[in-house]
Amino acid sequence: MHLNKIIMTNLNSRQRAQAHNQYTILDTIRMHKGISRVQIAELTGQSRASVTNITADLIKKNLIYEKESKESATPGRRRVELAINPDATYVAGIKLSSSRISCAVTDMQANVRSSVVIPVQFDKRPLDYVADIIEDAVRHCVDKAGLAMEKIFGIGVGMPGLLKRDSGVYVWKPLYKTGETTLSDLISQRLSINTYLENDSNALTLAHLWFGEGTHTNNFLVITIEEGIGMGIVIERKLYRGLQGIASEFGHMVVEPDGELCRCGKRGCIEAYTNESAILHAAERSLQSGSWKHEGANGLSLDLLIELARDGNKPLKSIFAKAGDIMGLGIAALIQIFNPEKIIFSGDGVKSGDLVFEPMKQAIEKHTNPELIKPVHIIVEKWKDSDWARGAATIALKEFYKYPFDQKVQSR
Repeated sequence: MHLNKIIMTNLNSRQRAQAHNQYTILDTIRMHKGISRVQIAELTGQSRASVTNITADLIKKNLIYEKESKESATPGRRRVELAINPDATYVAGIKLSSSRISCAVTDMQANVRSSVVIPVQFDKRPLDYVADIIEDAVRHCVDKAGLAMEKIFGIGVGMPGLLKRDSGVYVWKPLYKTGETTLSDLISQRLSINTYLENDSNALTLAHLWFGEGTHTNNFLVITIEEGIGMGIVIERKLYRGLQGIASEFGHMVVEPDGELCRCGKRGCIEAYTNESAILHAAERSLQSGSWKHEGANGLSLDLLIELARDGNKPLKSIFAKAGDIMGLGIAALIQIFNPEKIIFSGDGVKSGDLVFEPMKQAIEKHTNPELIKPVHIIVEKWKDSDWARGAATIALKEFYKYPFDQKVQSR
C-alpha cells in the first residue's frame, strides 16, 4: 500500500479537512512562486486565520519560506510573500521506452538536479535486468546531485500503455508482457522507496500542469509524439482519466477503417501513420518500390529521413505530409470535442517540424469550424530527453504535496 493511502486510512474527518486545506495552500504557493497570505486567502476561500496558522506550520517544517516582494505593502515597507522551499524534498523520475531509460532527480519545484539516459532494449532483456539498470540509474543520479538515498521521498515511473491508475495494473503495455511482476514492485524492493506508476503521457501532462505551459491554463491537451502517439487531457485544471483511468488514447483512435496495421492490433489508428516506426516503414516501402534511391534501408533513421525530406526528397516529404494530415484530422476532432485553450506537442518526434506540423495545421483548418480554431494556441515544445523523466518525477511530487506533514524535509 502506498504511503498516502496509509496516511489517509489513519486520518479522522478533521485531519482530512486540515490535510486538504494544507494541500490547497501549498499548491497555490507553488503556482505563484511568490504570494502573500492575503492573496492566498482570497484565492483559496480560506479564512486569513486559517491561512496564517497553516503557513506558520509549513514554515516551521521548512516546506515554504518568507521573502520580500518587489512591491510595497505600505510606504517604506515591503510586502512579505511566501514561496516553496525547493530543497524541502527530492524525488526521482523514470521514463521507460523500448530503447532507453531516462532518469532524473528533481527538487520540490521540479528543477532537475541531475539526469542520465541509458540505452537498453526491453525486448531483449529480462525484467529483473531492467530493474537493476533502473536501480543503478537512480543511485547514480542521487549521487550526482550530491544527495543521499534517504533524502528521496518517492519515485515516479512513466511508461506507455493502458494503466488502471487506482489498481496500478496495466491493461496493455508494449514494453513487457502483461501479468509479469510490475516494475514498480521490483524498484520498491531494490530501493525501499515508494514508487508510483503512471502512463507516460499523463505524467508529462501533469508536469505541464504544475510547472510548464499549462501552469496558468485551465483546459489544455498534450500530444506526445515518439514511438507511440500519446495524449493527456486537462479539464478545469484536473487531469482527466475517464471511468477506468485509461482515457486519452488518442494514438489508437481509428481514422482510416481497415487501414495500416497498428501495434495495438487494430487497423487505421492515428499512430499507425504518425509515429517514428510508421514513418520509417513507409519510407522503406517507398524505397523498395523504387520511388527514391538510397544505399540501403538498413541505415535509415528518422533523423536521416528528415534531412533528406528537407533537402527536397519528394516521396519522403509526402510521407511526412501524410502523417501531418492524419494528425490534423485527429486534432480537428479533439478541438471540436474539448474546445481547449492550448494544444501542446511534445516528445522526440517534434523534431520533424514543419514537415509534419504545416500539413497538420492545414488539415485542422479544413476539418474544424473556424470559430473553434481561433482561440486555440498550438505550441510545439522544444524537446529535451530529460523532460520525460521530469514528468515522471512530478508524479511523486504530487504525492508529497498531498501529504507532506509526516515527511522529513531539508532545511533551507
